Amino acid sequence: MMIAPLPKNETARLSALKGLEILDTPEEEMFDEITKLASMICNVPISLVSLIDETRQWFKSHHGLDTRETPRSLAFCSHAILGDELFVVPNAKLDPRFKNNPLVNEAPNVIFYAGIPLALDDHIKLGTLCVIDNKPRELNENQIQMLRLLGKQTIRLLQMRKATERLEIEKLSAERATAAKRDFIAAISHDIRNPLNSLLGMSEMIRETDLDPTILGYVDHIKNAGEVILHLVNDTIEISRLEENANVSNLEWFELYQCLHILDSFFKTETRRKQLEFKLQNFTNQNLLIHSDKRKIEKILWNLTANAVKFTNNGEITCSVSLETKTNENGLLLIEVKDTGPGISPEVKDKLFQKYNQFVPEGCGISGSGLGLSIVKLSLEELEGTVKVESKLGEGSTFKVSIPIVWKLEEKNRNSSAAGVTNLNQLPKFSKQQKVLIADDNDLNRKVLKSYLKPFGFEIKETSNGLDTERELLNSLYDIAFLDIEMPGKHGTEIAKGISGKPNRPVLFACTGLCMPEEKEQILNSGFEYFMPKPYLKEELYAHLTDIAKKHP
Repeated sequence: MMIAPLPKNETARLSALKGLEILDTPEEEMFDEITKLASMICNVPISLVSLIDETRQWFKSHHGLDTRETPRSLAFCSHAILGDELFVVPNAKLDPRFKNNPLVNEAPNVIFYAGIPLALDDHIKLGTLCVIDNKPRELNENQIQMLRLLGKQTIRLLQMRKATERLEIEKLSAERATAAKRDFIAAISHDIRNPLNSLLGMSEMIRETDLDPTILGYVDHIKNAGEVILHLVNDTIEISRLEENANVSNLEWFELYQCLHILDSFFKTETRRKQLEFKLQNFTNQNLLIHSDKRKIEKILWNLTANAVKFTNNGEITCSVSLETKTNENGLLLIEVKDTGPGISPEVKDKLFQKYNQFVPEGCGISGSGLGLSIVKLSLEELEGTVKVESKLGEGSTFKVSIPIVWKLEEKNRNSSAAGVTNLNQLPKFSKQQKVLIADDNDLNRKVLKSYLKPFGFEIKETSNGLDTERELLNSLYDIAFLDIEMPGKHGTEIAKGISGKPNRPVLFACTGLCMPEEKEQILNSGFEYFMPKPYLKEELYAHLTDIAKKHP
């Protein structure tokens, strides 16, 4: 038996591992699903997320193995973290490094081993995602590729877990200096959105492969975990924006019908997945224009409806909207969202709109960020509106909102208005093959975007840094270019400004994790036509492409 030498950067490696604050923490479902998935894909009885500290290998997840740790001196993973690629031992009994190892000759009888290093970067290897069998074997190329992908997802979960903990700590000190809080939230949003783009995108790509339904179920759980983190980030940004801009409203005339049409389309699809019925009852005139803060009213509608859908497992959700006119121009916008969920107890109802109140009704094993209803309350305070809650345990809840508004009627071409909503079941048609540039220093982000664009048959070129990207755009003709904003060599906004006067300039997409409102405005002003935040939403991308196909037939 041979004991693995220490990595050359052992001190830095151990410091990074301890910085994650994950050693000796309880099992977590999102890691257990990774190991279950790895075990099923590779057809082995044991799969582990193994982390190597000074004296032991400790298992964050241990599918098929009862123990939580073994000595580092015996660990196959201690050898695996010395390299960059998948470390494979087809038959440990024939390998001089392991043939006298107690883990080989005694339980758990490790004969076959394959471990992919969990690398924070090219040098810091925390441990491995490994699969183990008690008989000699080999992995095929598809299994190796899937194991590599799962290894990347595992390290992203480790990073997001730590980032989310930092976010929770910031919640407790939310009343500190406003500028510091804004900078922190912007940085966290960017840091989480980038790995989330890979996590959700790869989950989508894996779902499109021919896999066993059970495995697809695990993939869905991983995707759902990523979406929960994304909702947490979005809600945190929104509540920060509302608190920072108290009593500031962006008043404009807008068409209520269009907002409700989009809401109806979205929640009919969402409720169908849960086998619920969604009813939108719009009692207002279809030609109604209202003067108010469109963004806040949309947030109120969406958050109340999303909450009702989340906590309702049987029955229906009804969203009713009406106008109570006071004069020829003043009135009250009345919104009522009713569900057949579990109801709310009186003691909980008093705390319902408090920030970070994660209300979980009896029988519901879900919770959110605890920010949705706080966003509703803050938005209503700025609009001088009110909300009342009626609820009976076991029967459901009704949220009644009243918002003072200015209104008028204006004839609209309803067909042209509704045409702005993209039919996601039909891909847009281009009159000629589009030449497309995808520029991103992250290989996984490029793969996700290429996967989403595959149905269109575009001619696609890739670049991985700002200098090569600018050279391509200056010397070649492209129809569409997707530019990551923060690339090495040159910033995406600099590239956009640099080609602003170029003849036949391509349509530019800004692809970024910088999603604070002021960041979005600054990026778009540098010369981009479309803003596509990470993680990418396929529906949003296809809606933009539909718009381009109409403008550039």
